Amino acid sequence: MWAYLEQQSFPMDEDDYRKHLNEVLEVINRLGLASLVREWLWTTSQKPKLGRAVALHLDADERLKEFIVRNDQ
Repeated sequence: MWAYLEQQSFPMDEDDYRKHLNEVLEVINRLGLASLVREWLWTTSQKPKLGRAVALHLDADERLKEFIVRNDQ
């Protein structure tokens, strides 16, 4: 992330980025998925590349649906 901080296409400064990470972590913790995410981070062989991020798809239950924004509606 920090390699792209100075690029205009990266919309956040360090403080905003840290706040965003805290919000994401709060959602993960409230859903009880922290151990799943930790395990995935330790075991995934995916690596981010220019123009492509890695993604962890969480199984959606009723609690997760309130955080999902869908474009197909």
